[in-house]
Amino acid sequence: MMPDNRRYKRFKLNVREINGKMILATEVKVIDISISGTALKVNRRLNIGSDYTLKLEGRKTIAMRGTVVWCSLSGTRKVSQEEMTPIYSVGMQFKDMTTERVAELQNLIESHRIEEVQVIGGIRRNIRFHIKDPDNALLMYPDDFNVKVISLGGMLIECVRNFEIENRVPMELFIHDNVPVTFVGRVASCRGIEKEGQKRYDIGIEFLDLTEKNREVLASLIDHVAATNTETDKDQEEYASKSADEDIPIISKEFIDKVEHLYKWHTTMGYYKVLGINEYATDKQIRDAFFEKIHELHPNKYPDAPDDLKQKLNVLFSYLSAARLTLLDPQKKKEYDKIPLSRLRH
Repeated sequence: MMPDNRRYKRFKLNVREINGKMILATEVKVIDISISGTALKVNRRLNIGSDYTLKLEGRKTIAMRGTVVWCSLSGTRKVSQEEMTPIYSVGMQFKDMTTERVAELQNLIESHRIEEVQVIGGIRRNIRFHIKDPDNALLMYPDDFNVKVISLGGMLIECVRNFEIENRVPMELFIHDNVPVTFVGRVASCRGIEKEGQKRYDIGIEFLDLTEKNREVLASLIDHVAATNTETDKDQEEYASKSADEDIPIISKEFIDKVEHLYKWHTTMGYYKVLGINEYATDKQIRDAFFEKIHELHPNKYPDAPDDLKQKLNVLFSYLSAARLTLLDPQKKKEYDKIPLSRLRH
């Protein structure tokens, strides 16, 4: 077996599903445009009723958000010797147009217009024009993906479209309370797969431009995955034996009081006290203490808990995971023991 020389340990997400969105861009052709909307030619079907962002290149780039009001297949275009791509005609109505945005768009139309569009069979709210350089436009649209494997350095995702290696893609991950972790992803690999008769792609993504706060959120997720999946078969069997075939526990007042107490004091208590062990605990004692705690406090055990209680359980779970990972790493434990907080007792 070849050694794993990856900088960060990777974890499969076989317990919880993490979804995300990436903001993609495709070149479009502006058929005609007014200050209230536009007609486009685009190489993908757009969802009627969905919002997209259109960027127009003039003396300055302006971006308008719009809603697709109609979309129809209008033809095909040859992209290779064997492949054809469909071309759609799309109508978009602009929204959230501030006075400043309207003025910018009017200036662009005035400086680029060629001729007025004659309306046949219908009335348009504003006069539309053909413009010069109709290909100088980009449509920004979100696309969903599922995360299959994750680490602090990157992830393996599955999606319906392929990417060129080295592409940079703005991306979002939804982890806690639908607050996204935003970053730029570098495409490191792309492999086609067949799934349920549909062509899909496994895409390797390297994280770029992560803020410190988002890195902490990501680390918390990975702690959660590491502890839930467990890093060895022994851990998995041990945790499973304590959790399998149990009914959803009743949330008693005593349990709520205990969670409230731990949530309020866990950082003051420090890693040792929150696990209920001393500084000289063996690795086995640390692991036993950890599994005992999460057996009681694991957020997944309480699907019907109020949101406030779930949030506190998630915080405690992340803290317990950090305690376990730190105290089982000799170097991290040595550094932690230098902090006066670790000696406190509440």
